[in-house]
Amino acid sequence: MTKLMTFCHHRPVHDRGTCNAEATVITTTYATEIFVRCAPIASGTSKNRCGTQSRVVYESLVQLLGQVGADMGNVVIERAFFRNIETDLDDFRQIRAEAYRRRGITRENLPATTCVQQPPCRPGQDIELQAYVVVPERTDRCRIRPIACDDENATVKLVEVGEARHLYIGNISGHDNGLAPNPFRQQSDRMFERADKILKGQGASFLDVVRTWIYLDDIDRDYAELNASRNAFFGREGVQRLPSSTGIGGISHPAANWCMLDVYALLNPEVAEIEIMTTPTLNEAHEYGSSFSRGMRMTLPEQTYLFISGTASVDEAGATVHVGDEKAQIERMLLNIEELLRPHDAGWDDVTQAVTFLKSADYFELFQEVCADRGLADAPNTIVEADVCRPELLCEMEAIAVIPT
Repeated sequence: MTKLMTFCHHRPVHDRGTCNAEATVITTTYATEIFVRCAPIASGTSKNRCGTQSRVVYESLVQLLGQVGADMGNVVIERAFFRNIETDLDDFRQIRAEAYRRRGITRENLPATTCVQQPPCRPGQDIELQAYVVVPERTDRCRIRPIACDDENATVKLVEVGEARHLYIGNISGHDNGLAPNPFRQQSDRMFERADKILKGQGASFLDVVRTWIYLDDIDRDYAELNASRNAFFGREGVQRLPSSTGIGGISHPAANWCMLDVYALLNPEVAEIEIMTTPTLNEAHEYGSSFSRGMRMTLPEQTYLFISGTASVDEAGATVHVGDEKAQIERMLLNIEELLRPHDAGWDDVTQAVTFLKSADYFELFQEVCADRGLADAPNTIVEADVCRPELLCEMEAIAVIPT
């Protein structure tokens, strides 16, 4: 039987009160999975000092992992959210590398990492970190290893738990690393081709992809072209089961890179039952030209994962609803997610990790109030500022829920 345990929701790990660090812990026969969020508290650190806050984040990560029986060598993937990636990325990378080096983690064994400029909505907070951690319960049936690839920017991790082989690819871009940006369509096409090359190197393809995350520097300008690029690529590759996905505004590095892709694939899908999630409150995204599913259910012998795509205030016809009304859009977004979870006997208590994208940080307090009213204030949720796929959409949320099989 899968044991689901939530640990340390919104409680500081440090006595000095410098960081909110929380984890959701899932223990099965072969491994313990830990979903982590570390958010520095501006009043307990130096405001607007990403370097100081990055050190606090990794100090908190070490302490939190120790409390749940893990260490830095168990971190599989990380996602760092920056207020200003151009000025702060180098400092972050140096502090991160040193944090892992002090604990014996060599460069080739670092987690697959995505760095994106999506400013945390809490005032004075310059960075936030999410991490996914796997601790083997039986080392003969659980292994984590890095995968080398030709793409110098991408990072790849293979996690084998029981019979399942999970592949995580982070930070895939389509830019050629020259000084001038390539046209967006060229970058997007190349981004999907590079991801496909990595998958094929593991004997897989996009047919095996369960979840994607796509970040666009200027989503208002380029989202339609992204859809055209993705539709054409999926058509060529014969992708019929459309992955769960988030397509969101987010600035990557370098500045000439206009789009970035993260991918999760199950390399041997025959060991799981995988099905598309639907709800009567939403139409299918492909009906208006976006090739993704609203969610994906993946059932393994001991646990079931529910991957909720980026979900906004959209109705059953695919139209934006409550234009200009921040509260009503937040409520409709949450309703859509609740209705995606409901047929699977899941709810907010089963959410292990979430990210909320607000078009303006001005909506932060309102969002928290609505969450408190709906009973999801304790869900482990990173809240950042980002543009959504339509100019009139004011919020979007993605989530992962895990329930016993």
